[in-house]
Amino acid sequence: MKWLLGLVGALYPLLIAAGLVRFEPRTVALPVLGLILARAWLGRHALARLPRATSVAGVAALAALATLAAFAALANSEASLLLLPACVSLALMSFGLSTLIAGRPLIESLARMQVDSLSEPEVRYCRQVTWVWVGFLAANGAAIVALALLGQRSHWALYTGVISYLLIGALFASEYVYRHYRFRRYLGAPTDPLLMRMFPPREGGR
Repeated sequence: MKWLLGLVGALYPLLIAAGLVRFEPRTVALPVLGLILARAWLGRHALARLPRATSVAGVAALAALATLAAFAALANSEASLLLLPACVSLALMSFGLSTLIAGRPLIESLARMQVDSLSEPEVRYCRQVTWVWVGFLAANGAAIVALALLGQRSHWALYTGVISYLLIGALFASEYVYRHYRFRRYLGAPTDPLLMRMFPPREGGR
């Protein structure tokens, strides 16, 4: 069920753009609201295990999404539907920011799930990368808001459903390559043979 909700969420911009061609906004908004509530229900235990600041940010983000979808249904508002991906982007930004405030940045937590320990330079790097993602998500959300308010549905669908994903992929890939160039830490990933040829491990370890 979770993978299905994730797939629908990824395809949301294109599905919404297609739905609005044939149906009025409230007809599209009701199943969207249902999906948000289902996602919140399935993720309730995971949210409860997070640090308090992060958990509060997650609950607030889901509440904002549900409120916006409900408003779209009640007011028959197309703009509210188009603003939902911006809300998601800004919610993820808030999530990342909350981890910076809480003390352990999101990227550091993810890194510690893969390695036993991190050096001080690696810890600083994780904080810097978390800030980069926070900044990117803020800019991405602002771009979606601008396109939604300008009323160019086709441009909104192109950016939100295609270009933003390409930008996310480019940022992820460039950071991944740079990280291996800088730290030369290899954990057995499929890309390690190629990266080890490009950036051989330094003598004496990291």
